[in-house]
Amino acid sequence: MIIILAEKFYKKNIESESIKKNKLDKHIAFISLSRLLLVIACILIDYLYYKENHYKGMIISTMLCLIIFLVLVFYHSKLLELKKRGELFINANEVGLKRINGEFKSFEDDGKEFLDEKHEYINDLDIFGKNSLFQYINSTVTKGGRELLASTLSLKKGTNVLEIKEKQEGIKELSNKSVFRQKMYVEGLMKNAQNVDLNEFIEWTKTKSDFSIIRCLVSLIFIAITVICVYLSTIGILPESFIILNLLVNFCAVKILCSGLKKELNMCVNIKGSIHTYGEILNLIEDESFKSPYIKKIHEKIKNKNVSCKKEIKSLSNIIEWVGNSKNNAYYLILNIIFFCDVFLMFRLYKWRKDNSPYVEEWVSVVNEIDALNSIANIAFENETWAYPSVLEGKIVEGTEIGHPLIYKKAVKNNFTLNKKQSVALITGSNMSGKSTFLRTIGINIILSYIGSPVCAKDFSCGVMKIYTCMRTKDNLEENISSFYAEILRIKILIEGCKNNEKVFFLLDEIFKGTNSVDRHTGASILIKQLLSYKASGLLSTHDLELCDLETKDNSDVINYNFREYYSENKIKFDYKLRRGKSETRNAIHLMRLAGINV
Repeated sequence: MIIILAEKFYKKNIESESIKKNKLDKHIAFISLSRLLLVIACILIDYLYYKENHYKGMIISTMLCLIIFLVLVFYHSKLLELKKRGELFINANEVGLKRINGEFKSFEDDGKEFLDEKHEYINDLDIFGKNSLFQYINSTVTKGGRELLASTLSLKKGTNVLEIKEKQEGIKELSNKSVFRQKMYVEGLMKNAQNVDLNEFIEWTKTKSDFSIIRCLVSLIFIAITVICVYLSTIGILPESFIILNLLVNFCAVKILCSGLKKELNMCVNIKGSIHTYGEILNLIEDESFKSPYIKKIHEKIKNKNVSCKKEIKSLSNIIEWVGNSKNNAYYLILNIIFFCDVFLMFRLYKWRKDNSPYVEEWVSVVNEIDALNSIANIAFENETWAYPSVLEGKIVEGTEIGHPLIYKKAVKNNFTLNKKQSVALITGSNMSGKSTFLRTIGINIILSYIGSPVCAKDFSCGVMKIYTCMRTKDNLEENISSFYAEILRIKILIEGCKNNEKVFFLLDEIFKGTNSVDRHTGASILIKQLLSYKASGLLSTHDLELCDLETKDNSDVINYNFREYYSENKIKFDYKLRRGKSETRNAIHLMRLAGINV
């Protein structure tokens, strides 16, 4: 299978990075031991100098050991950073292998908070929640990217043929940039900032207030007074206690000069990791070249002749890094009291906002868009046997070897066609034969088509339609709604879509099952005719075989399909193959017998 190419890529990366990691672990262990030995050596040397009353040598050796120790600490932290990058890189490849092997159900993030019973299709088509499309696709590393991916899967902005075609080209290009995608994945997770919302920061950049230069001038005066006090104390004119008094005054002055800025200071502390992450990702994006018009259009948002996105975000990251250190840092507290760091940092922050406020939202949106697209590109890379669909005006649905992407390698694939002449398919078949799964197979592949992804099929084409489903209706005790009434409400939403002149595509599973057989048949028959009058198209599964007569009576717009079961060694089995015509088999009595009910 072609999919082995992705498997080989991931396995090769894991193997090579694991070798590097083992070497790095030994190096880190060596540096850790060196630090310990250095401390022990320093203590012994100082002790020997102390015994000889050689205090000068003791001071010199201590300073040298301290310098070497600090160098080792810095080097050790760099090695730990490299180790973390390697672990994240291995994780990226392991996650890819799990997707290939259909083990995505173990992924922690299933997007369940995006479930919405009032949405046209997301609950019925397993877009979010356990064993969902989101759980399978999502590999975003920013909160904005995650939310954009969820919005994309919900089709909140709608779409059109031209945009889908452009997006497909963009996804194809990104799917061939595996190294770029994995670098972005690693950078995105380095600071554990994927849950931080930057909306507050974006809104702050849009405000117009300035940071008064007078605060900086006053701070300079206080700094000058401090320097004079230290000098006068050194030459004996002022007592040393006067310096402590001066620092207390400075502490109060800093608080007064930064009054009203607590919100900004807290914001900087909260977004420190995220700004660093966005900065590193923007560096990657800015340095990458793209050819597809869709991605180039996104890429051009950070290309400005007057402003260097890379330089400005790095400058912001440095400012926020310093501001972020203000919390729970004793060294910063001392520096702040002496040099009024908060004041000058806030002045730099406000100046940065003034210079860059027109661009910040676009820079963030670029990261979010590429982040969301990378998730879709991963699926394209890992499923080379999937086909990019043709999305055409006036088309309904047509495909060969269509499978359910979430069932993966176990999926039984079927051919299916709906056209203008026969725009409504009635799917009949016995219990557990695959009717509901097939409805979801068609629906979820159409969704994949609209987001620019390849689909689980040999070839696939569809039109741009508004999808409505009615499949998993249930009682709602809090709102005093029965499952039958919940079904009616879903149908009402569908009819309203038709009345609004939307091009409706519906997926209805066992409708009106909460009422008697006569009303069910009558209601379903009337509904189908009404939907056809609105030029709606779609699939409807049913146990009501009498509905199949619609194909041969007065309505040639209806076409019948069915699933069947067979029996082997007194066991019921299914082949999940779709066939033309209405179902000729039943299994309810047999299932009752298997359950021990004497029929």
